[in-house]
Amino acid sequence: MKLKKYLFISVFAIVAVACSTSSKDEKDKPSKTELKAKIKEMEDSLVQLQADLSSIKQIPNLTHFELINRLLDYYHNYPEDPISAEYLDKVHMKYSGLNIYEQAVKYADTLLMNYPDYKNRALVLESQGSSYDVFPEIRDTSKVRYYYTLLIKENPKMNREKIKGIKERLQHLNLTFDQYIEFKMKSFAVN
Repeated sequence: MKLKKYLFISVFAIVAVACSTSSKDEKDKPSKTELKAKIKEMEDSLVQLQADLSSIKQIPNLTHFELINRLLDYYHNYPEDPISAEYLDKVHMKYSGLNIYEQAVKYADTLLMNYPDYKNRALVLESQGSSYDVFPEIRDTSKVRYYYTLLIKENPKMNREKIKGIKERLQHLNLTFDQYIEFKMKSFAVN
């Protein structure tokens, strides 16, 4: 009997602590408006730095990382909000622009998995396929094939020349991207 009573009190205490922690977290959660304002502020700063590039020579990477952190903060706080998909896309593109390809493809995968109806899904699929094809650090022909095949399957009305180009690339995945470009240049020279 004492064991049951002790067990009941323990379970009740754990549930009470869990509930109070989650309600406290909700109170501390920043608002969508606040997070969006912080993102806009950072994006505006980057635009200004880009305009002053001739005098500053280079935008510090920390500035880009701060924008990434703000975008991810919104996504983590409001994953159900459709704008979170756009923010993940921006994170994916920022990491790609910083040549941090492992993170770029990771966030693109998160975007594709969590937001299957994302309006720019085709662009993200194409980006994934080309990232795994072009960048030697992460080259993976099985992923190139997966993303390009999915891109064609999901977009049957895509430009015929583009589909043809993708299918041709898939036929020559044994070649690195640079080797493929050389191969294509030689075939143009022969014609």
